[in-house]
Amino acid sequence: MKKKISYLWILPQLILSTIFLLGVSYGFLKSFLGEKGLSLEHYQEIMHRGDTIPSIFYTLRLSLLSSFLSLALAILFSFFLLQMGEKWKRLEGFFRIAIMMPHSLVALFFLFLLSSNGFLARLFYSFSWISSQTDFPALVYDEKGIGIILSYLWKELPFVLFFSLPLAYQVDEKAGEAARCLGANPFQAFWKITLPLSIRQYLAAFFIIFSFSFGAFDLPYLLGATSPKALSVLSYQELQRGFLQRPVALAYNGIILLFSLFLSYFYFKFLPKKKT
Repeated sequence: MKKKISYLWILPQLILSTIFLLGVSYGFLKSFLGEKGLSLEHYQEIMHRGDTIPSIFYTLRLSLLSSFLSLALAILFSFFLLQMGEKWKRLEGFFRIAIMMPHSLVALFFLFLLSSNGFLARLFYSFSWISSQTDFPALVYDEKGIGIILSYLWKELPFVLFFSLPLAYQVDEKAGEAARCLGANPFQAFWKITLPLSIRQYLAAFFIIFSFSFGAFDLPYLLGATSPKALSVLSYQELQRGFLQRPVALAYNGIILLFSLFLSYFYFKFLPKKKT
């Protein structure tokens, strides 16, 4: 009886997951349907466009840079946070707030901070470091995507810490403490003991944020340059052109889906195995 009741608790999640998977599967299948049945004509069409290949590399660059920076900073911050002992758990609330903050709000914050009319440009101009606010470096709506990468860092760095620190703390509390008792300094204990034993958790978090940033729409749309555009933005623009362009938009989504499935393999590969 108790098992039946426990299964009822997950029934809403199963229903929502089924609807989601059916929608994704239907959209992916429609991207392969041409005028004469199954074909790759929509994928061939977008690959022959001049903006698709630059968009793929642009999206990859944004995702890789933001994910690698988030991973590197998370490892660096983990070292300092672990020196606090259990006190680091007091910061979990800040991690949660940063993770739950809507992307539109993050984009608005960086627009206020980094645009030519933003806070930093006004500050630089007030100190006469620049002759006019328009001389401030373009950090939003720029081709390099600096504003997008910084916005991803705001969201992804707390997630990696929140995802990985509990395991790193358990390792450091046991093996790291033993290493320090044997004469290792805190950095040696972290670099040679704690990090190697918990690195799989960090790598699993890396592939989560990599997959997320590759398919994200809101930040590239709100902070991205006119050209090149992220794949998700190209897909959205095709949908805006009308119903007849839907298969083309789904082909862009198909590329994002295939890449996400590819990354999910590495996520499950690096996810620490539970001991039986």
